[in-house]
Amino acid sequence: MEYIGAIDLGATKVTAVIADINGNIVIRLKEAIQTEGNKFTPWRDGIGYHKIADQLISMLRRAISESTVSGIKAIGIGSAGPLSDGAIINPPNIKLRRPSSACATAPLYVPLVDPLVAEFDCRVALENDCTAAILGEVYYGAGKDVKDKRSLHLVYVTLSTGFGAGVWNGRLLRGKEGNAAEIGHFFVKEDGLRCGCGNYGCAEAYVSGRGMEKNARMRMVNEKLGCQSNYGAALRSLALAAAEKEGFAKEVDLYPWQLLNFITPSIIFAAAHAGDRLAQAVIDDSCRYGGIALANIANAYDPQIITSGGGIMLNHPQLLARIRDEMVKHLNVSAPKVVLTPLGEHVVEYGAIVLAWQLVSCQP
Repeated sequence: MEYIGAIDLGATKVTAVIADINGNIVIRLKEAIQTEGNKFTPWRDGIGYHKIADQLISMLRRAISESTVSGIKAIGIGSAGPLSDGAIINPPNIKLRRPSSACATAPLYVPLVDPLVAEFDCRVALENDCTAAILGEVYYGAGKDVKDKRSLHLVYVTLSTGFGAGVWNGRLLRGKEGNAAEIGHFFVKEDGLRCGCGNYGCAEAYVSGRGMEKNARMRMVNEKLGCQSNYGAALRSLALAAAEKEGFAKEVDLYPWQLLNFITPSIIFAAAHAGDRLAQAVIDDSCRYGGIALANIANAYDPQIITSGGGIMLNHPQLLARIRDEMVKHLNVSAPKVVLTPLGEHVVEYGAIVLAWQLVSCQP
């Protein structure tokens, strides 16, 4: 039996699996992504951060050892982007601290393919996580029972740290640079919040974990941190509790705006559940602009079905109906079916398995 390695590299966590050639997972390991340390070197026209590649190598070696397989024939990686020539380049959603000695404008790379090729002496395929996820959906998820994949029109959308999509219109959709369906950067709001990409009014500025945090923080600033009204009071209280868990004994230990650093998506949802209208407005924005983004992609690609996953969506599936309802308001095509991915949190892993399988079987 031949075995392959597959990696799901997100903004905060990484999963490594060993699977057989039929896609049956033998072992799965999951860790927080390692972004601390100073393992930087000059790399190409910028600087390279190598600790993440070391982590992937260590996880795959441990997975091989613990599963007692003899080795792996290929490796597939579904990674947060953007990607360039076997590496992540200037990652907006992975928190890396650029070394102070580096030029502020030099590209920051996270090499992935070359270190794994060198370590395991096998072929390695790297794709954007949403591109990998759509392959997982086609072969193991929503499209599994469709024999003629050329008749399948399917979109996968993730709502997690970021917001993105993969498209299958009878085949994997790619752009001229290998990318496609950058829905996170669809323009959805005039004079909107600044996105991690540098533009203003992108969907991802509202419909993502990072976007929700920024939206809530900006609203809290406008409301004087919730001190002057009940608008934002629950959010403030929960952020203070989180700060206390981090060792801040009382509110006076915090600089005035330091409290904003403790606002996270989980705190936003908890505050909204407690009736905080500011937190509810942040979630309302996510549903509104997420629906507009889905309408744009439905109008562009006319899929039969849109599946959705990612940490925020899977933990708060009630969002999906609201996003779908907003989507329907803006359609010029028949409405696609909108559902949670049947693969849950493992959708990118299965896509990475497909990538590795294609290398072994010489599939395009």
